[in-house]
Amino acid sequence: MAEDKTFKVGVLGTGWVAGAHIDTFSKIDGCEVVAVSSRDKQRAADRIAELGISAEPYDNVDALLGHDGLDIVVICTPHPNHPAETIAAANAGKHIVIEKPVSLNREDLAKMVKAVNAAGVQTSVCFELHWNGMFAAMKKHIEAGKLGKLFYGEASYFHGIGPWYGQWNWNTKKAMGGDALLTAGCHALDALIWLMDSPVVEVSAMSNTSPDNPLEYEYDTNSIAILKFANGALGKVATSIESRHPYLFPVLVQGDKGALWNNQIATVESEGAMSSGWSQFEGALPDSGDVNDHPYAGQLQYFVDCIRNGERPHNDLAAASHVHEVIFAINKSIATGKVAAVPKTPWT
Repeated sequence: MAEDKTFKVGVLGTGWVAGAHIDTFSKIDGCEVVAVSSRDKQRAADRIAELGISAEPYDNVDALLGHDGLDIVVICTPHPNHPAETIAAANAGKHIVIEKPVSLNREDLAKMVKAVNAAGVQTSVCFELHWNGMFAAMKKHIEAGKLGKLFYGEASYFHGIGPWYGQWNWNTKKAMGGDALLTAGCHALDALIWLMDSPVVEVSAMSNTSPDNPLEYEYDTNSIAILKFANGALGKVATSIESRHPYLFPVLVQGDKGALWNNQIATVESEGAMSSGWSQFEGALPDSGDVNDHPYAGQLQYFVDCIRNGERPHNDLAAASHVHEVIFAINKSIATGKVAAVPKTPWT
């Protein structure tokens, strides 16, 4: 693909997250947001005016997909809409950015992967913490062999999503939010799988809600899962979306030569590592659920570069499907009280 090509971008949705994507793509060289869609065309027009961009408003997916010369579609609509919109965009031959979760069930996930593969388009799923400073640094330390062979990892997502938070109104509904992992905790699970660099083969999990369910959720707001990785390592992922404290995203990774604890490292080769010595490294911690703090710039620039170079993004739909399959297995374990195997999505 020509290096000087300008990519025309269309955004499905006009909410908080959509605004962050529009702003980010508008700042990437060689990209132009040309279309925005909402169920209400006037709302799309108002959002375009508010953001100060030159784009065409639409009130349905098919109309936006028909915009002349459109290259990339960004899906920022409510969770249940993602599968049908992804399939429509793939069938129209567009490259696709998909906000998480990509699907609330295994059947739709498989249909999405099949459509994307058949179309031969590129995808990017918004597990954008791969571009967070702390996680990027942790990954480099692991790949450099500083921890040796990994045998254990854990990551947790603790973020109260209540009336004080924009998405709470719809997030409480099971048909919309799905579950605590799908709506939010998937970031922790994805980050852990990425760092451990091994697929999860089985899980054991349980969940609950605080006794009086003050935030009125239709599904359990807290869960914990024990993971077994294909390479023999173990893991743990905990999620709470009714936390009564500031945002927390603690991460621990252990290997036979050292460990990472958030933005700190200790190794057998460093003085004091086996007592109280930790060395801090540079890298911003994930300390907010605000989309304005999400590292979309790194993710979306990487996606554009992959399209130009014909390379597969490491956070594409096929890779992200495993994160979702692990969540579906966790839900099965919670429902049955038994260990659940993690299946592989067809066509991945």
